[in-house]
Amino acid sequence: MECDNWDIDIIESKIHMWTECKNNGQNLAWDTVKLIWQKTTMRAWPDVTMGLIRGATALTFEDNSSKDSERLRILISMTIWAIWKLRNKNTILDLEAVPSETRDTLKELIRDLTRKSWNATCFMEARRKLERQNAIKTLWAHGSFTDFDPKTGPSVDFT
Repeated sequence: MECDNWDIDIIESKIHMWTECKNNGQNLAWDTVKLIWQKTTMRAWPDVTMGLIRGATALTFEDNSSKDSERLRILISMTIWAIWKLRNKNTILDLEAVPSETRDTLKELIRDLTRKSWNATCFMEARRKLERQNAIKTLWAHGSFTDFDPKTGPSVDFT
């Protein structure tokens, strides 16, 4: 498969699609998750490489009290999914896609995940519900990236 990148035919490879393409919005998506990462932890944002992407499911940090390992795995997975969705819209469905759609899709995926995770606690017994809600708050850095209102649920701040 080829990528029409600035009127130059480029063979589409995984590394091109996930980290190099100028047309699929991957750079905007990675910038977005880097911003989220910086709002949710003191750890430095890692360089995005194929090794990081391929090894995302096995990522762990030694001191992980703030759930950085889980958050990084989620952010990488969601970013790849958003890039893949835009790529398929463009190449398979042959629909016009603009790079900012990847970032917007990523934001919606993260909003949806936080909302569904929070809403799922409604069906838990009280002690388990509180534990799970506290874990979700820790994961998404309550107060700096998200706010969890008991009545309206989570709101996410991408600024």
